[in-house]
Amino acid sequence: MSAITPGLALGCFDMLRLVGRSRLTFGQIVSSFSHFSAIRSDEIVSFAQETGWALSSDDGVAMLSPAGERLVALEGYEPMLRQALLDHIDAVKPAWVQCAAHGRSKVMSFAGTRVAQVIVEAGLAGGFGDDVVEFWDLLAARARGLRDASLARIGRQGERLTIAYEEARTGRKPKWVAVNNNADGYDVLSVVGEGDSRSLSVEVKASAQGAAGALHLTRNEWEMARDRMVHEFHLWDIASEPPLLARVSVEQMAGHVPSDAGSGRWESVSVPFKVFSGMFGAARLS
Repeated sequence: MSAITPGLALGCFDMLRLVGRSRLTFGQIVSSFSHFSAIRSDEIVSFAQETGWALSSDDGVAMLSPAGERLVALEGYEPMLRQALLDHIDAVKPAWVQCAAHGRSKVMSFAGTRVAQVIVEAGLAGGFGDDVVEFWDLLAARARGLRDASLARIGRQGERLTIAYEEARTGRKPKWVAVNNNADGYDVLSVVGEGDSRSLSVEVKASAQGAAGALHLTRNEWEMARDRMVHEFHLWDIASEPPLLARVSVEQMAGHVPSDAGSGRWESVSVPFKVFSGMFGAARLS
């Protein structure tokens, strides 16, 4: 899908209003109207459908979706453009939206000139009015959702690698604890070895940035690690092919974990992968 522009948005507004008051098919709209707001009608129709504002009824007539009805019900160009931008982001999930977690200036720098012009015309490029701040909060929430989803996918990939590694190492299928309950403080429950059936709990950390990455350890994960009889951390460098594994003991991790002081209490810590660089190696997965 094309990036949203003021012209595309304005053309869609005109086309959606037409859809709301007529009974035309999309083909009839394209053949009857060459342009909407100086943009070819076929481009406008395609953009509106891909963004989820318009659809065909069972008898082929163009109709507004709930999102399209919400859009045309707004009064004023700026409110409509703001909602159009949010709808476009929800439909496309562009990479630049993750910059919103770092503030407005980052978005203006990385979104591209066409999207930046939409932001300007929507009255969002400056000022601190309640409506402007609310918009950027909404955008930041979407950014966190995309970032969290990406981190979750990387985390699950690491957990799958540990499942395969532990099965190859012990000959037993380990339990994928984190799928059922991610509050236990570890991700995988295996055994110490083929001849040692004692439980081995494993906290898995994965990075798509290789040695430049970092693991984030919560207080709950650390307290669980110290309380378990046998526990280790699996650090996966999934930027390498094949992925590289470092098996880190509780004692080896302890040197990078802070201590409480005074009335202060730590809740999470970031530890660079590079401090364990000498421990990474290829892992047998089958």
